[in-house]
Amino acid sequence: MQIRFLFLVLLMVVGLNATTPTKENVTRLYIATFDRAPDSAGIDYWIYESGLNLEGIASSFFEQPETIYLYRDVSDTVPFTELSYADAFISDIYYNLFKRGADHAGISYWAGELMSGNIIPSHFILAVINGAVGDDKKILDNKTEVALVFADSGLEDIAISEEIMDGVDATDQSVIDALNRFGLGED
Repeated sequence: MQIRFLFLVLLMVVGLNATTPTKENVTRLYIATFDRAPDSAGIDYWIYESGLNLEGIASSFFEQPETIYLYRDVSDTVPFTELSYADAFISDIYYNLFKRGADHAGISYWAGELMSGNIIPSHFILAVINGAVGDDKKILDNKTEVALVFADSGLEDIAISEEIMDGVDATDQSVIDALNRFGLGED
């Protein structure tokens, strides 16, 4: 019931106000969708050149080669037709964000919403990002901090943008370790 309420509130907010993209919220989309930090050119494009609001950016991610490669049969315009695909997609997003799976009730609820077309994948991702609480929120905050340092450093290497996120958890030490591992921490 709590998930359904959160979803309805999100839809009302998204419907009433388009969200202005910021480095932080676009970075969270990169983390959720690609399990990596954004490269500086990519984040700058989405924020300053694309002309899209955050919801448009999230939807446009599903037209990008990287997303097509990662999620093959996922479309932001066609509902899931197989439960196994919906379950796998939901699990991937939870893992990208929190390095854990979704609980059974969450998977059942979101799979039903995705398969019925009541929610599109990009709005599902935004709902999970915006609904993070407790340790999940701390993990996402820590990943966002590391990813922003990566993007601001001017690094463009996709492999490093994935590696730098490994091991980032709810602890402050995981942020320090990730940044130091790639020479981005404070000396």
